[in-house]
Amino acid sequence: MSMKKTAIAFCLTAILMQTQSYAQTLFTYGTHEVNKNDFLKAYNKNPDTTGPRAEKLKEYLNMYVNFRLKLQAAYDEKFNNDESLKAEADNFKNQLTENFINDQANLTSLIREAFDRSQKDIQLAQIFVRVKKGEDTTAAWQQINAALNELKNGSSFETVADKYNADASLKASHGVTGYITAFTLPYNVENMVYALKPGNYSAVYRSGAGYHIFENKNERPAAGRRKIQQLLFATPPFFTAEQIEEKRKLADSVYQQLQAGKSFSVFLSDYGNDTNPYDGSSNLEISVGDYSSDFEQQVYALQKPEDYSKPFQTAYGFNILKLVEAVPVSHDINDVINYAYLQDKVQNDGRLSTAKNKLMQKWYTDTKFKEYNYNKEDLWAFTDSAIESGDEPAKPYKSVKPSTVLFEFAKQVITADDWVKYVRSAQETSETPVQEQYEKLMPSFKDASLNTYYREHISDFNTALSGQMQEFNDANMLFAIMDKHVWSKASLDTTGLKAYYSAHKEKYQWAPGASAIVVSGPDKKTVEEIAAKMKANPADWSRIAGDYGSEYIVDSSRFEDGQFPAKQTVQLMKGFQTQPEANDAGDAYSFVQVLDVYAQPSQRSFEEARGMVINDYQQLLEDKWLKDLKVKYPVKINDAVLKSL
Repeated sequence: MSMKKTAIAFCLTAILMQTQSYAQTLFTYGTHEVNKNDFLKAYNKNPDTTGPRAEKLKEYLNMYVNFRLKLQAAYDEKFNNDESLKAEADNFKNQLTENFINDQANLTSLIREAFDRSQKDIQLAQIFVRVKKGEDTTAAWQQINAALNELKNGSSFETVADKYNADASLKASHGVTGYITAFTLPYNVENMVYALKPGNYSAVYRSGAGYHIFENKNERPAAGRRKIQQLLFATPPFFTAEQIEEKRKLADSVYQQLQAGKSFSVFLSDYGNDTNPYDGSSNLEISVGDYSSDFEQQVYALQKPEDYSKPFQTAYGFNILKLVEAVPVSHDINDVINYAYLQDKVQNDGRLSTAKNKLMQKWYTDTKFKEYNYNKEDLWAFTDSAIESGDEPAKPYKSVKPSTVLFEFAKQVITADDWVKYVRSAQETSETPVQEQYEKLMPSFKDASLNTYYREHISDFNTALSGQMQEFNDANMLFAIMDKHVWSKASLDTTGLKAYYSAHKEKYQWAPGASAIVVSGPDKKTVEEIAAKMKANPADWSRIAGDYGSEYIVDSSRFEDGQFPAKQTVQLMKGFQTQPEANDAGDAYSFVQVLDVYAQPSQRSFEEARGMVINDYQQLLEDKWLKDLKVKYPVKINDAVLKSL
């Protein structure tokens, strides 16, 4: 054998030996095998390093064997076909898929970008030339370019805005629209505006309404958000001058009553906005740029919660505003509440959709998309016939039949029949006949098919998801089989529980301790007041507690020494009372008062011991079940492989 062949043979032998070594069977249960690789993968996810490795591996092996036995029992009992478990698995897969796609779309970067932009507000000015729907754009295009040229030649933005703005409000404000912040504008416009330095203007931008040139007129530190309540005395456009005057007088009357001490909330039912569906209040949350400048100025002029404005007029009527909360801008990207707020805004804003749409171009390549040749005119006629036939199966037309392939992905073909189903669905929400939209619908159909295929085959594009899905399914099945054979079985078997309790009564003893009451509530002074009253009259603790309403919770129970819910040491002495103390969160205060002392151990009743009995009885049932499983699936450990670990 030549040296080259010898070297190749040696390498192949080494690879085979390594593969065989790593895939060696560690143990069998019945006809099933578990190799060394699978066991180590499970162990290494959370290895126990508190003792000798060999000892910890043996301990984990025992638990892992039991896990595989229970899981096999779940498969044998067809828990993998359980519809509720399948639904949970689908939901979990959808969550993983969405997270993976969000990562691809750079959700984290979008949140960071929004955070950075939210640190400042920009005073925006614009030159706007309207283009009416269906109107020729030539004149408007020439006009906006003339404005741009004047800016380039050194004319001030204000001068050019005054000359070219036809909109009355823009003309009155010299083109200034007010302050904006992150999420105020469409994302593509926001990108343009936040790229400008103060005093700079943008290129021409075409919107659905016309042509724009934007200027970053000024910047300021972000003003944050405001939660307000509003009283609106509406003056619709058809109101006469006399009717408007009546509303002004009504607003003034309400304001005078507020000044005299009447509560703002009294007027909300008549003049307030509808209840907020998110928090059940009448609060409005206002961000910079959400409303007109005159309204916004009144909102941000309110300094302290409970401050309210004088009546002021806007296009909608007369308003009185009350400040509920000023929400300052967070300057910490790790602020959990603000991060969640930004993430929600990003996910419900066009920017994430834009990023995902860009991803789809990559997905077409990843999914091995291939379009087939077909006759479009025949397909449109075939579709017309199918739409007219209602729910009847579509009939072939010339070169097109239901099974005609329009395009394919790596593991799926999309047919004319799939296309017809999509068109029928589109017909239900379309305001115009779908027969006129086939050319426009086809790209949407391709994108929708791509999106569905990519999500359904997500594990082909992220192999880690398969492992996560398997772990989730295994955990769900294990929970279900344990509930059937151990947890619910023990909890519902009252006869068995009582028999177990009777046979093991000596295990269920009260250690020395006391019966005591625990009082907690949100206000320290009130809790101290309750404590003083109960100290003076401990026998009447129940009535005393009842005088303070549901915010102040009283619980009476028996506690073993050292198990009292208090940071202070509780003395086993009748009448002893701890000092009221704050909980870890600082939002509640509590104290313990001893009612009776039990100096000697005593027997727990069945009801007092029920929780402990259930735990012990569950362990008994689990041990018996595992014993039966080991008979059904005999376990054999490969000691040689175990030692090699």
